[in-house]
Amino acid sequence: MAERAVASLLVAVLALTGCADGGDGTSMPDDPLQVTDKLVAATPARSPATTTEPAGTVRPGEPLQQAHRTARLGEWTLIARGRDGIEVRRGGKRVKMITDDLASADQVFVADGHAAVLDRLRSALFQVDVEAGEVRLGLRAGQGATNGTVDEFGRVLVVDTRRGALLAFSLEPLLLRQRYPVPGSPYGIAYDARRNVAWVTVTETNEVVGFDVAGGEPQERYRFPTVRQPNSVTVDAHTGDVLVASGAGEGNQVIRP
Repeated sequence: MAERAVASLLVAVLALTGCADGGDGTSMPDDPLQVTDKLVAATPARSPATTTEPAGTVRPGEPLQQAHRTARLGEWTLIARGRDGIEVRRGGKRVKMITDDLASADQVFVADGHAAVLDRLRSALFQVDVEAGEVRLGLRAGQGATNGTVDEFGRVLVVDTRRGALLAFSLEPLLLRQRYPVPGSPYGIAYDARRNVAWVTVTETNEVVGFDVAGGEPQERYRFPTVRQPNSVTVDAHTGDVLVASGAGEGNQVIRP
């Protein structure tokens, strides 16, 4: 079984390496993992009206910006620029753009000194060699990856919105370490480093769920009702307060677990 799983991962890596986007959202014909002719990024489910009072305090305000789009790697600042690729800045000035093998650079991550990029259109996570200015190996991240974050164990945690799962990847080597089901169209994600809790919003049910990710697999520790359309979430690093923003304009919510 282990050999079969490794073989499957190698096939995914080889299939993603060297395949590219046609520039207008259409996939290239040599991408065997792309099941449609048109690349379409996953989006959050449309939330129903709330039937339960949101936990904590709700205040009016502008929606939070999801996905923590820049990352630092030594002297470099990496910026996800969507269809334009990854911008690399040093000393406040652009030094290069990394564009090869990407349909869309939507989030960049740095974990244990290694860089990666999430491509929502391809629903894939790729290694990035910043020094060489190249995109390296990639793995499929479910069927509709949308948002991710980095945990204290050097893993990239990614939400698969279409298939309802929380994925955990190591970067060196690039491997899918965990896949944990999260029903209800998960979308936003934030990580509390002091408590090792990943907070994931669930838009079909207007909830935010806290998973302890310190063990062999995620363990649900918290579940709170939220404002309608909880597309964005972040965590106060000092207090552990969870901030959820309504994508429907119904305010920002502060939860103290």
